[in-house]
Amino acid sequence: MRATLRLHGHHGGMATTDQASSTTPPDLADAAGYTLDQLEQLTGVPARTIRFYRQSGLIEPPRRVGRHAFYAPDQLGRLRFIAALRERGMGLEAVGRLIADPNRELQSFAVLLSIQDELLEPWIDDRAAIVEADEVLQLLGSPDRGALADLEQVGLIRKGASADSYEIPSLAVLELAAEMTAVGIAPEVSMQAWAEMQRRVAELADELVTIFAEHPDHGFAGNDTPAEISEAFRQLRPVALRAVQVAFAQEIQRALGMYLALAADTNAVVPRRDTATPPA
Repeated sequence: MRATLRLHGHHGGMATTDQASSTTPPDLADAAGYTLDQLEQLTGVPARTIRFYRQSGLIEPPRRVGRHAFYAPDQLGRLRFIAALRERGMGLEAVGRLIADPNRELQSFAVLLSIQDELLEPWIDDRAAIVEADEVLQLLGSPDRGALADLEQVGLIRKGASADSYEIPSLAVLELAAEMTAVGIAPEVSMQAWAEMQRRVAELADELVTIFAEHPDHGFAGNDTPAEISEAFRQLRPVALRAVQVAFAQEIQRALGMYLALAADTNAVVPRRDTATPPA
């Protein structure tokens, strides 16, 4: 309440350190920092809200140069950061704790929270769908309705509400299964391979997200504001997908080479890796 009362006092005609900003010579403003008007224009945050943040200790007060008042250049990024967190519904007390964090232990969380909409956008074009049986067969490129039972058995499709409709949890996975079926791989084999791949990739994804979340400054060097990090992440997305593709291609080539080498050395069928000798 005390900060609110002080804020009302500034709008009663009393002189403030922010006044006369609109007549500041451009060359002086560039050298000294940002005027209140410039901060308002660059961030979209109203001037009286900026004053309130200043009075609350969320941003540093301006310094005077002659008749003019300037906010330090780094306060622009801080104000944008605060605005992004406030747009996500974070309270002023929580924002204050993040700003006051001396070791930046909470900053990585705050940055990710401020760009959560960008982070949660799909990486590929995939969605669930409810379609008719004929549409499923069309996706498979096969008129054999017996394939529907095979797909349902391995969990690629589920019976829908109507008699001839099916729920597809992932169109992308179904399309992959259709491509594998087209080259002669049975649905149960492709789904077994997919389940194993998904399990391993899930572990990798958890580890990678932790690494980037703990090191936002190193992971996105030169990008300080949430908007800059968001743009960097958007550009990273196709590169990351390509990196996974390259890593998988290299490792599957290595694994196949080792498998064939072992088969040649033993002159026998190589046992499955999950084969276990039954107890005596």
